[in-house]
Amino acid sequence: METIMRIRRIKSALIILLAALWSASCLPRRANVEPTVDVIGTTAAQLASVILTQTAGAPTPTPPPPTNTPPPSFTDTPAYSPTPAVTSIPKISGNAACYEGPGSQYALVSNLQDTEEVIVIGIGSVPGWYVIENPYYGSMCWVETKYLTFDPTFDPSILPTMPPP
Repeated sequence: METIMRIRRIKSALIILLAALWSASCLPRRANVEPTVDVIGTTAAQLASVILTQTAGAPTPTPPPPTNTPPPSFTDTPAYSPTPAVTSIPKISGNAACYEGPGSQYALVSNLQDTEEVIVIGIGSVPGWYVIENPYYGSMCWVETKYLTFDPTFDPSILPTMPPP
């Protein structure tokens, strides 16, 4: 049985080989064509060779003498940090919404509970809003003035005015 399978495989291979040879013999014959010279490529290669030869033989430039200039001194740029400017801790009165900006058109960050203590970061440039540190997430959010209760000694002039995001 194995021998019959081998004979069939050999026959199949011979038939495929003969078919390939026969189809190749039917192709049109190519005329003897002289290879064309790539004038542009040859010229470019010769030019590159000349340039590299001239560059290799050129004298190397002398580096300038070192100067004794001191390195630049860096000054610290003050960065905004949400540090509280108020000495007394204000509290939320009522259930207040805390937004990403001054108004309900901004995304709601969280709801604040009655008597929750908050850190005021600044006064919003939009009247009626304060910027506080969200007690739940530590991020900044905006709350309406009517929901904040301040100590009577509170001075809003010590807070920076903050524009909406």
